[in-house]
Amino acid sequence: MKLFKAKKGIHIPGKKDGTAKLSSIEFLSPEYVYIPLSVKGTDFDVLVKPGDIVKLGQKIAQRSKGKGLPLVKHASISGEVVNIKERKMHSSGLPYVCIQIKNDFKDTLVEVTPVSNLDKVENSQLLEIIKEAGIVGLGGAGFPTFLKYGNVKDIDTVILNGAECEPYLTSDYRIMLEQTDRVIDGLVILMKLANAKKGIIAIKKGKKEVYKQLLDGASKFNNISVVEIPDEFPAGWERQVVYRTLKRSYENFPFECGVILNNVSTSVAVSKAVRDGLPLVERFVTVSGEGIIRPQNYRVRIGTLSTDLIKLSEGLADDMGELRIVTGGPMMGTSLKTEEFVVTSELSGILALPGEHKYETPHNKPVGDVILDVLHFSEHDDRFFMRDEQPCVRCGNCVKYCPAGIQPTLIRSASIAKDEIMLDKLDVSKCISCGTCSYVCPSHIQVSEAVKKGKAYHAAKNRNKK
Repeated sequence: MKLFKAKKGIHIPGKKDGTAKLSSIEFLSPEYVYIPLSVKGTDFDVLVKPGDIVKLGQKIAQRSKGKGLPLVKHASISGEVVNIKERKMHSSGLPYVCIQIKNDFKDTLVEVTPVSNLDKVENSQLLEIIKEAGIVGLGGAGFPTFLKYGNVKDIDTVILNGAECEPYLTSDYRIMLEQTDRVIDGLVILMKLANAKKGIIAIKKGKKEVYKQLLDGASKFNNISVVEIPDEFPAGWERQVVYRTLKRSYENFPFECGVILNNVSTSVAVSKAVRDGLPLVERFVTVSGEGIIRPQNYRVRIGTLSTDLIKLSEGLADDMGELRIVTGGPMMGTSLKTEEFVVTSELSGILALPGEHKYETPHNKPVGDVILDVLHFSEHDDRFFMRDEQPCVRCGNCVKYCPAGIQPTLIRSASIAKDEIMLDKLDVSKCISCGTCSYVCPSHIQVSEAVKKGKAYHAAKNRNKK
């Protein structure tokens, strides 16, 4: 029942200036880290016990066979294991079992085996290095990277996604500026793994400084290019990136049209794993939003507490009323009821946004008179703030601007009614959870949240039928 073609996207305020121009700050020595396993923790084989002394990069847990996607966890600092069943809030909003480690502030590194000459290493060995390094998609998906390259065939292009289309977030932007050579080196390694002859780094138009720097770095290779894509949301959606760079489309997965995509930060992690033998123990995180006193990007260790970073940013504003803490970006992120949670490999941003909007409706007009022109949002339209929902005015914006070409308002109704048949007819599984439908709604209805619940309900029903 997909009646509408996928849209190009919408232009929304970036709100990135607060952090994009600032060099990132290193915070690599927290007093404690909490390495997250899962909600129950029983799907992991824990390889350490309380009292053990661990080194930076040491493998401390791995997912048990047959209990989910293969995944390895490492100590992100050196020190003493304090607890292997500590409960801490995960960036997804769920309490996770964590391995707590007390820092000895020595960063004693586990024995590593760097690779200097790629030509002398078999792809199978590279794949094992990436697997054992615990590298996952750092753009937010968290999918194990080695699985994308396990049985590749007919792949001609590897694309690095540097679009970073979520407002406020600039961690990928800074990593492209500050670790340009790593970004490109990781791409070279991934191209070798995929037997791909071509590499592309996709960034949004208007990023002149990073575009020039990437071009300079890529100029050493005749098969790597930097491609600018329109500054539209959701520019970072895989389908958009593939179409904008190669004019190709696919049904389910990019490999169907000869492409594999990875985030630019993932590429850096691959380079460090192969060249330095260092597993995934750190990432860049943006701390921003109107509720943060001093927004900043940080290079941090996995397992660091969010409160440590918020404190480094001089804390939360106390003159803005109730604040909403968001993990990730404001469009696709998760709102939490606490400001303390663990920095995970998937966490790209920590935002503090005002809990209420200063206007009753967009442009301060009555809801019934508003038909939004979403192509002309300004930096002063604070649509990322929470507002009271009003009745639906049947404007059709959520349908008109849905990039996946589905019908969010009807899916919302079917979700509330738990109408499994209608959810199936309306292609709820095609939803990419981008949040556009909520953003363009003049009645401030959280359409996206209802659609997400409907998608989860539909998926659970289908699993139960198998």
